[in-house]
Amino acid sequence: MILDFNPDAAVGPEQRRDITARLAALAAEEGARVLLCVESGSRAWGFHSPDSDYDIRFLYVRPADAYLALRPPRDVIERPIVGEIDIGGWDLGKALRLMARGNAIVGEWLTSPIVYAEAPGFREAFTPLVQAWRGSFGDVAHYYGLARRQWGSFIENRDEVKLKKYFYVLRPAITLDWLRRRPGEPAPMNLPALVEGLDLPAATAEALQALREAKQAAGEGVGIGPRVPALDAYVGEVLGWAHGARRRGPDAESEGLWARSDAMFRDWVRLAG
Repeated sequence: MILDFNPDAAVGPEQRRDITARLAALAAEEGARVLLCVESGSRAWGFHSPDSDYDIRFLYVRPADAYLALRPPRDVIERPIVGEIDIGGWDLGKALRLMARGNAIVGEWLTSPIVYAEAPGFREAFTPLVQAWRGSFGDVAHYYGLARRQWGSFIENRDEVKLKKYFYVLRPAITLDWLRRRPGEPAPMNLPALVEGLDLPAATAEALQALREAKQAAGEGVGIGPRVPALDAYVGEVLGWAHGARRRGPDAESEGLWARSDAMFRDWVRLAG
């Protein structure tokens, strides 16, 4: 394995208990039912350092009366970051609308290797709908846009770069490579799992491993250094492919997907009371 990963080391038992308690208190305060809660940042991606934040994301629904109010609540729940804890959630309706526009983030959450909570039966009901929307749009446009933005913001046209920013380019770039070489197979969120499923060029794999070891040793302050040619070449090649392969907009089945999405939303709101 090029990159090793242990989710139990990424989030230890004490941290997990604390996060679970915070989530329960937040749900009670908001009158919301949590449907799925996962780790969504570098601790789940497999390139965290000891001082990385805990990026906790969840989906939820409220009782039906909340949606019928003249002043309905926001469709997000957010709290200020406290210490290393960053927690926030999306209403199921918001998540479904974003999926209908081609956003792949919710689908990523379903592949997180670190799950804090999930309602019985939700994953089984939700996953086929997520896969249908992703099949309708394709994920290439989403990950191309993400990788290209990160590349342009932090790497392109620079001689020296913040080295940890390479990870924020590489994860979507390697996901694009997965979509190219393993079409029809959902791409994992986790970088080690992505790498394990692909045969990366040797120079790219070696540079990635060296960069990860440096980040784990130095923490979030891994620092600034010269660009890494092996990583630049790989990202450039993948982005070149993705630019031509991306497609935008739903296919002819989208009306049926909207109907399925509406039905699922109503079902889980009813279950919330």
